[in-house]
Amino acid sequence: MESETHGAVTTISTEEKESLFFLTSDIHFDSVDCARKAFFDDMDRAVSQGAKIIIPGDFFDAMNGRFDPRRSMDKVRTEYQGEDYYDRIVNDAITKLEKYAKNILIIADGNHELAVLKNSNTHLIDRLIFGLNRLKDVKIIHGGYGGWIRIMHKGKNMDRFDGTVLMKYFHGAGGEAPVTRGAIQTARQAVIFPDADVVLNGHSHNAYWIPITRERISGKGVHYFDTQHHVRTPGYSQAYGDGTSGWEVTRGGVPKPLGSIYMRTFDRTGHDATQKIEFQPVIHNPEPVNHVADMYNGINFPQE
Repeated sequence: MESETHGAVTTISTEEKESLFFLTSDIHFDSVDCARKAFFDDMDRAVSQGAKIIIPGDFFDAMNGRFDPRRSMDKVRTEYQGEDYYDRIVNDAITKLEKYAKNILIIADGNHELAVLKNSNTHLIDRLIFGLNRLKDVKIIHGGYGGWIRIMHKGKNMDRFDGTVLMKYFHGAGGEAPVTRGAIQTARQAVIFPDADVVLNGHSHNAYWIPITRERISGKGVHYFDTQHHVRTPGYSQAYGDGTSGWEVTRGGVPKPLGSIYMRTFDRTGHDATQKIEFQPVIHNPEPVNHVADMYNGINFPQE
């Protein structure tokens, strides 16, 4: 499998008949709220299956820098407490991701990483990828807050591609959306990204996979149907805790699922031409963890 990036588009090409991808976002790796065991168990399973890993934003939490108005010492893991806080979380992440690095294709920016860039003039994802790419046979691409991934399967005729999947990824925006879980965004994004086979979001820690079937007509007058898949990955943050205190509770937040999703893409030769993508969600229940936090720091966000 080879990959290259030109502008907003990353092209992944393979001669395999099918490819497995592990899509995961919003790990918030360095937070005390991160469900690390679930995350690393899922990563181990993904690597054991030969899945390629795509991380579209908020790998880091990184909320406790000196100039970050969200900072709280209660949220800093003991091993990261120090003047070199950012160095510590990046170096530890490099160490813990080494065993997965050969399987990671893209790590993209999320709002947490861009907040650090704005407040402290350092790019955590750049530093993480630089450290991992120094390992042998590792070539991780730095993705933007949004972008395109073009997955191309070479078929029996090896000078052409018989199965191409176009995926638009966008880390996400907006508030809690407690009723719709953000699913209303699928209608908007279906209009904005008509060429996408898959639209991938994270950010809100909600989870869904919504297939939207479309009636189409080709330039040659062929009438057909296809399906656009809308996916939102929830991540691994347990910020709601046990529901007794903390910012997530006092702002009226709700408990969120944990997890990611597998995406399998096919070379269409030998398959039904309409069946070139399959999804398998991986969902965990959070643990009722009690947080030691200031319960009066909550704010209310406008709802969708």
